[in-house]
Amino acid sequence: MRAETRRPLGLDLALVALGAATILLVTYAAAAPQIGLAVLLGLWLYVAAVAGFLRVPHVTVAATVVLFALIPSLKVFVGDWVGALKDVVVVGAVSAGIVLCVSERRLPDRRILIAVGLLLGLYVVNLGGGHGVAWAQGVRLIAEPLLLLLVGLVLPQPRRTFRWALGAVVAAACLAAAFGLLQHAVGKWTVVHWGYSFSKQVRTTNHHLRSFGTFDDPFAYAAFLLFGIGVLMFWLRRGALVWAAGALMLAGLAFSYVRTAALVLVAFIGLLLIRRGHVSVRTLAIAATALVAVVVVGVLVLGGAQGTQSITRSVPTSHGARFETVRFHNVVLNGRLSAWKAALGNSPRGWILGRGVGKVGTAAERATYTVEPSSGGGVDPAIRQAACLRGQLKSCPADSGYLATVADIGIVGLVVLLALFARLFVLSARAAVQGSGAGWVALAFLAGLLLDALTRASFTGFPTAFLGLLLIGIALASAREEGESERLATSSAT
Repeated sequence: MRAETRRPLGLDLALVALGAATILLVTYAAAAPQIGLAVLLGLWLYVAAVAGFLRVPHVTVAATVVLFALIPSLKVFVGDWVGALKDVVVVGAVSAGIVLCVSERRLPDRRILIAVGLLLGLYVVNLGGGHGVAWAQGVRLIAEPLLLLLVGLVLPQPRRTFRWALGAVVAAACLAAAFGLLQHAVGKWTVVHWGYSFSKQVRTTNHHLRSFGTFDDPFAYAAFLLFGIGVLMFWLRRGALVWAAGALMLAGLAFSYVRTAALVLVAFIGLLLIRRGHVSVRTLAIAATALVAVVVVGVLVLGGAQGTQSITRSVPTSHGARFETVRFHNVVLNGRLSAWKAALGNSPRGWILGRGVGKVGTAAERATYTVEPSSGGGVDPAIRQAACLRGQLKSCPADSGYLATVADIGIVGLVVLLALFARLFVLSARAAVQGSGAGWVALAFLAGLLLDALTRASFTGFPTAFLGLLLIGIALASAREEGESERLATSSAT
C-alpha cells in the first residue's frame, strides 16, 4: 500500500483561517462599500503571499525580488498606493514563517533569533523615550528587514528557492541597469517629463544626471546592482551571457556616480581572490585595514577641499512653476562627521541609550514629511545635510546605518546589531570554507550591506535591506541543507 502524505495540521488551519478571513471581509465590504477595492486587493495579496511562501517559496521569493525592485518606479507611473504592496508581502512572509515554526518546527539559528529579538525589544521599549508616529515608523522600518531574515532561514526548499531568487536578482539588476543607462542617455529633463521629480529622484553631479534606474535614488540603485554583480561573481558559471550581464551592470553602476560602490567592488575582488586561493585571509585583512586607514586619513586631510554638486528643483510661482539649480559644497567626511554629531547630540546618555527611535533619520522624515526649512517638496539628502550644518533643521539626518542605530537605540543597540552581523558572517564563512557557493554569495551580500551602511542608512533602506537580509537567510538555509545532504550521502556510502 502507498503511504499517504499528510500536510501539517498547522498549515491546514492557517489556510482555513485565511479563507475565512477573506469571506468575512468580502461580506463586510458588501455591507460597507466604503472599505474600497484596495483593501480587498490587499487582503487577497496577503493570502496569496502566505500560500505562496508556504507552498511554492521559490516562485514567491523570485516574484518578490522583481516586485520590490520595481515598486519605486511603479509608485511614479501608477501611484503612491503601490508602496503599500511591500508591507502586505512582508506581513504575508512573516505569517508564513510563523506557521512553519509552529507546525513544522523549522526554527532559525538560536543566536540570530536572540540578537533579532534583542534589537526589536530595544526599538519597542525605546529607552531614549517617546512613543508616537515617528517611533512606530522607526520600529516598522527596522522590523521588516530583520523579520525577513528570519523568514529566509526557515523557508522550505531553500536550495531551490535560492537558485530562483538569484536568477530573479540578475534579471531585475539587468533591467534596472538598462533603465539607468537609458535615463543617462535621454537626460534629466526627459526623465522629469516621464514623471520623476527633481525634489525626489533626479539628482546631478557636475551637470551629469546620476542614474537611479527603477529606484528612488542612485544609492539604492547602486546597492542593488552590486547584489547582481555579487551573484555573477560567486554563483554563476562564466559564459557569454554572464559577461554581457556583468558589463551591463558595471556600466549602469558607473553612471550612478556612487563612490562607495568602488569600495564594495574591491571587497568582492578580495573575496574572489580568497576563494581561488591566491590570497590568504590574514594577508587580505591586513591589506584591507591599511586601505581603509589610508582612505580615512586622506579624506580627513582633504576634507577642507570642497567639491561642488548641484540639484535642480521646482519652485512654485504665481505663473506656475520655474526650475532653478541649487549649487552647494560637498564637505566630504568632515561635513558628515559634523552632521552626525548634530544628529546624535552631546548627551552621554543619548550616545549610550540613543536619542529615541524616530527622533532623526528616515523615520522622523516619514512621520512629518517636512524635513526642509521651506515648502516645496522633498530635498536632496546632501542639501539636507548642508542645511543641518547651518542650523536650519530641527532634526538632522544620520546618513550612516551605524550612526542611525546609535541615534535610535544607542551604543548598546549598535553592539547588538554588530553581534548579529558577526554571527551571520561566521555562518557564511563556515559554509564558504566547506565549499558552498551559497556561503560565498552570503558573504558578498554581507560585504555590500555593511560597506553601504558607512554612508547611508541602508539597514532600513528599501529594497536593499529587505532583499539583502532575506537572501542572506535563504543562502544560509541553502548551505545548511547542502551540508546535511552531503553528510547523509557520506554516511550512506560508508
